[in-house]
Amino acid sequence: MNSQSKNWSKKLAKASVMMLGAAMTMGNQKCEQAPTAERSLKKIVELGSIRSSPIMFPGGSSFDFQFVANQQIYGVLLDSKSFTLKYNPVIAVPPQQATGDTNFFSLTKADGQMMKSFSQAAGKDNYNIEYAKTAWCMVNIPQAKISGAVNSFELIGGGGLTIGFTPNGALPTNGLTSAGFNVEFSQLDLSLRATRPLTSKVMAAGNVTSKQTKTRVNFGLNFGAFNIGPSAYYQTPLAQVTKNALIKSVDLLSDELKKEEWHTRVLADHDTHMVIIGGSDVGLEAGDQLLIYNDLHYWQGEPCNSAYIGGGSKVSSAVAKVEIDWVGDEISRARVIEQNDDKPEVGARVVLFKFHAKDYKGEEAGVEGSNSNSSAAESSSGQQTGASTKPGRG
Repeated sequence: MNSQSKNWSKKLAKASVMMLGAAMTMGNQKCEQAPTAERSLKKIVELGSIRSSPIMFPGGSSFDFQFVANQQIYGVLLDSKSFTLKYNPVIAVPPQQATGDTNFFSLTKADGQMMKSFSQAAGKDNYNIEYAKTAWCMVNIPQAKISGAVNSFELIGGGGLTIGFTPNGALPTNGLTSAGFNVEFSQLDLSLRATRPLTSKVMAAGNVTSKQTKTRVNFGLNFGAFNIGPSAYYQTPLAQVTKNALIKSVDLLSDELKKEEWHTRVLADHDTHMVIIGGSDVGLEAGDQLLIYNDLHYWQGEPCNSAYIGGGSKVSSAVAKVEIDWVGDEISRARVIEQNDDKPEVGARVVLFKFHAKDYKGEEAGVEGSNSNSSAAESSSGQQTGASTKPGRG
C-alpha cells in the first residue's frame, strides 16, 4: 500500500511539473503573440454648436453655460485620438472665381508654400482649370459634423438647495440669496451626435447621463463672480465636471464611428503625384498606401450649388493606388504607383489601403543631382576639374 502511494505521489508530482511547464509555455506564447496597438487615422470633423440653457441665479441674473460648453468642446476634440478639427474650407473660393493662387487655399503657411511648389513643378499654375470639376466642393466637406446639447446641469447644495436646469426648464431659486451658496455635488446630462455634412443624416450619437457624471465638488459658488464673465467658471471644479462629460461623450461617438471607414479627398492632381487633404493632423506617415475613387455624385440641381442626394462607387472601382512620400501639417503628397485609364478627379474619395510596414524605410537622405565620384576625385587630388566653382544639378 505504501509502495502504491509513493508511485502515485511521483506520478502526481510529475504531472504537476508538466502542467506548470505547459502553463509557462502558454504564458510565454501569449506574451509573444500579444498584438501591438495598431495605428489609426483621425477622422476630419467640423464642429457645430453645443446647445444649452443658461443657469438662472436669484434676482434674475444668469450665467451663459452654452458659451463655456462650446469653448471646452474644442479642447476636448483637439486632444482626441479619433478626430481632428476642420475650421475653414480648404478651397477658400469656388474655382470659377479664383484669380491665380492668391487666397485660393485655406492652409497653414508651410502647406500653402509647398502646395504652390508642387503645382509649379507639375506646370499647373492655373487653379481655375485644375479645379473645374463637379466634385471639387467635396474637398471642403469633412467626414462628419459634430453637435450636441446639454440637457440638464444641476448644482446641488446642502439642505436640498439646487440651481441649474433640466429638460423641463430652469430650476426655481427659492430659498437662495443673491450672494451664493455651497455646492456639494454637480451633475449634467449631455448628448453629442455626428451627422453627414451634406445630408444631415445621423451617423452616430452618444449620451452621458447625470448618473454617470455626478461628482462631489464642495466649493462656495459666488453668484457675483459668475456674473462678471465665464473666466470665473474655469477656476471652479465645475469646469472639470463639464470636461469629463464631454470626454465621455466624444469617446462614445468615437466607438460608434469605428464602423465608418476613414476617408479624405484629393486636393490636386499632379500626374505622377496626388496632393490629398490630411497630414500629420490625421496621423498619416510616409509609406502609407491609399486607394482613390472617382465617386458618382447626384444633386437636385447644379453640382456643388444645390441639395445633395447621394453618391458613391463600387469597392473594386478604384482608379489609382498611391503611396505617401511627403507629409505636411494638413496635406500630404502621394506618389502614384498604380493607375487605370481614368484620371483621379479633384475631390475624389481617398481611403486607406494599408499602413507602411514596421521596417519601412523611406528614401535615404542625399544631395539631388550630385556626382559623388567626381567630388571624391577632386577632394583627393586637391584640384578643380571644371572652371565653375558653383554646384550643378546635372
